[in-house]
Formats: sequence, structure tokens, C-alpha cells
Amino acid sequence: MSSIKKALVAIGDFESGVNLIKQLIDFFDDWVTEIHLLNVVDREANQHLANFRGESIEETIEKRKIDSKDILHKLSKTFSDTHLFITYSIEEGIIAESIIEASVKEEVDFIAMGTKRERIAKKLLKNNIRFVIELASIPVLLYPV
Repeated sequence: MSSIKKALVAIGDFESGVNLIKQLIDFFDDWVTEIHLLNVVDREANQHLANFRGESIEETIEKRKIDSKDILHKLSKTFSDTHLFITYSIEEGIIAESIIEASVKEEVDFIAMGTKRERIAKKLLKNNIRFVIELASIPVLLYPV
């Protein structure tokens, strides 16, 4: 393990993000020196939320992007005292495709994703994880969060 490694970490929420990054630090120690945090705002999933709230899809997506930015900024601050160089971005699109595209754009060595426990979106998450694994040309590491 002689070269510097960069990871793309797909983030859903703050608590899961903290758990995932801690596991990466514990597992890889100082081998991973750079992390790019990614949150994907899925238009289709947010359409249901917009309908429920009586908002336009654009309003709902904008609120999600603001929430996502707060989460990613807070995560980067939480781990600012570590050896990690942390960047982040928010993408709008299909989750699995956006993760793959970001991994290429950011030139990462591997993708890290959390596997959530029982949740409403369990099937969706399983499908996204499966699609990322199938589409990725780099290793995909899964961590329970």
C-alpha cells in the first residue's frame, strides 16, 4: 500500500456519514488521505416528497440541496482535525449513475457506501448499491452504518 488513495464516500445523512468515515479511518488508518463526499439528490424520489408537501419539485430539490450542503459541510468540519483532505459535492440525478460519474470525475481509487439497516427505502438502497457494484470499474466497499 505505497500510493496515496482517494475514496468517494456516498453520503445520505449525517449520522451514517460519521459512522462510515470513522470506519474508513479505522480500517485504512493513514492509507486513505483524501475523501470526496457525495450526496445525490434523486429527482424521482423527491417528486413523491414534493407531492406530499404540496410543493413544486424545484422547491423540494432546492431544499434537499441546502440540507445536503449543510450535512456535507458539517461532516468535513467534524473530520477537519484528521489527516484527511475532504472535498464534497452534491449532484442531481439517478443515484447509481451519479456515483459512478463522480468516481470517474474525481479520479478516486474506490467507492465507499453505507448499508443501512431496516428503513423504508430498503429496496431502493439495495438496488442502488447493486447497480453501483455492477457499473463500477473500481472496488466498491460496503460498510454497515
